[in-house]
Amino acid sequence: MRYTAIVGGEERLIEVTPRENGYRVVIGGRELDLDAVHLQGFAVSLIAGTRSYRCDIDPGRNGQIGVLVGETVYPLEILDERRLRMRRAAGKFTLEGPQRIDAPMPGKVTRVLVKVGDQVEEGQGLVVVEAMKMENAGKVTELHAVEGAAVESGAKLAVVV
Repeated sequence: MRYTAIVGGEERLIEVTPRENGYRVVIGGRELDLDAVHLQGFAVSLIAGTRSYRCDIDPGRNGQIGVLVGETVYPLEILDERRLRMRRAAGKFTLEGPQRIDAPMPGKVTRVLVKVGDQVEEGQGLVVVEAMKMENAGKVTELHAVEGAAVESGAKLAVVV
């Protein structure tokens, strides 16, 4: 199976082929043979080489998922063909007006990189939730993120005008 995923903000083609006791995964030309055991719920135990990992998967909405490995949540977005076309087209225009930045999944605000009144540029980090930066352009008019605070999915973090 072939998937297009957004990993760390970058579009990646991922190929997954079932094999005995696991999967062969190719990401950006790099091949990984993984032994896999499906656990209860949305959890998987993986062995890659000599290392073992427990992955808890939080299936979100619209192809967005969070994968908890150790103490780090890795956000991924799996794109079907329609979403891939829309995402590629979206890069051709810029949003205007206030942009509300919400937590994409439950997590912890580890750093707040701005304060109310700061002028920000497109691509500048605003808030770090677990291992994820949220970026936007404009002026910060509301700031609800507090370092060290737990947040729920959809929680308002900031408003940029």
